[in-house]
Amino acid sequence: MAIIFQGKSFTDTRRTLPSLYEQPSELYSPDFYDGGHDLILPMGRMRYWEFGPENGKRVLLIHGISTGSSTYDKLSRLLAEKNHRVLVFDLWGRGYSDAPSTYYDESLYVTQVALLLQKVGWKKTDIIGVSLGGGIASSFTAFYPEFVNKLVLIAPAGLMDKDDLPWSGKLARHPLMRHVTSLPMIRPLALLGVKSFYKSARKSPMNPESNTVAQIALYQFEHHPGFLRAFLGTVMDFPFYGLHERYQTVGRLCNTSSLHVMALWGDADKTVPFDNTKLLKKYVPKAKIQVYPGGGHDIIIQEHDKVANDILHFLR
Repeated sequence: MAIIFQGKSFTDTRRTLPSLYEQPSELYSPDFYDGGHDLILPMGRMRYWEFGPENGKRVLLIHGISTGSSTYDKLSRLLAEKNHRVLVFDLWGRGYSDAPSTYYDESLYVTQVALLLQKVGWKKTDIIGVSLGGGIASSFTAFYPEFVNKLVLIAPAGLMDKDDLPWSGKLARHPLMRHVTSLPMIRPLALLGVKSFYKSARKSPMNPESNTVAQIALYQFEHHPGFLRAFLGTVMDFPFYGLHERYQTVGRLCNTSSLHVMALWGDADKTVPFDNTKLLKKYVPKAKIQVYPGGGHDIIIQEHDKVANDILHFLR
């Protein structure tokens, strides 16, 4: 019996897990944005949307660790209205993208971005990244600077101190957790931890948009077959405090190329602490820093009007 159980668990951990296509959300459907497409890659199927004027200024948006592309609901549509050609997608294991059996590290996500741009035929674009997406955007820029015009970072990951991680994050990074969390009886406890993390990163009280995004996120936690693998895999594998060299490369590119960088940060952000701006400014001295007084980690939702205006002005 034990051998059969262990064999089944091993098999489950080796296969690609499906996406929200198994149980689509009414609030976040595959047609949440116009121009939706599925892209079949060696790692699995991923979902992306390309919309806005065909000759508009191109901009790619990369979301954070938990919410999927719905976090860009207001911003992406406004960008399209302001003559931008918008490209948004679900990272592996979120929304309508599968969850491959692999390490959820810098390489996985940077490669996903590179393959997406290759498939849609974009050779140059502005990039916006929030939280985890900001770390991915910075790393992508360091490796593929020829693709990037302007870089917008919203409380980007990669510069955190090890002490900045909550206890749940430190526990999740233990090597044994990768195997333990694949066990069916552990899943409910792990989901409780994910929900707690998500809620701690959101400012209260929530406005209507925040509430909608929260409902989408919570639905995904419970119904995306591969979400837990991707979320915990990212916590374990992604260098949340190990992208210093990438940011230093971005800083050098600002001196040797036409790259321009702007960072937006709430000074009350506890998830990716506001103090990280000091390191960012050290590594990328030419970066423009926009501070949101009293803003938490979710300024893109809580203060979407100001965030949108700041970004539109920068991307002109």
